[in-house]
Amino acid sequence: MTESVSAADILLFSGIDPGTLVAPMPRVDPAEVEVRVASRLFRRFWARGIAAVALPAGIFVQPAVMERFRIGAEPERSGRLIVHELMHIEQWRRLGAFRHITQYVGDYLRRRFRGFGHWEAYQAIRLEQEARDAASRVEFGGPR
Repeated sequence: MTESVSAADILLFSGIDPGTLVAPMPRVDPAEVEVRVASRLFRRFWARGIAAVALPAGIFVQPAVMERFRIGAEPERSGRLIVHELMHIEQWRRLGAFRHITQYVGDYLRRRFRGFGHWEAYQAIRLEQEARDAASRVEFGGPR
């Protein structure tokens, strides 16, 4: 299984022109972002159902997700996932680590303390909403 791949390569294979992300993500160059399988230890801390996590150092994915990239399955799903995670890297860079973490965790905890379940609180995080919006606006059609 491939250990890492460029986010730009996944986008191109998915039919997404990485150049279309410059305006919404000016601080991120997909060619410089590595996508790699997260270690077993790292994945132990993820909530069930999480496919990927973006940190300033890159995008970390479940082994099954990397396998999907490797075999070329579900290219649109893969492309949207990478755009979503690239927006999180944009957020890290735009806000800085402290503001990013406090906003992300703060949004989540406020909803949990109000009685929302885990997934409801997660879906309501403003940074997650921004990433979902970016992924939903992606246009496919480049070379595959």
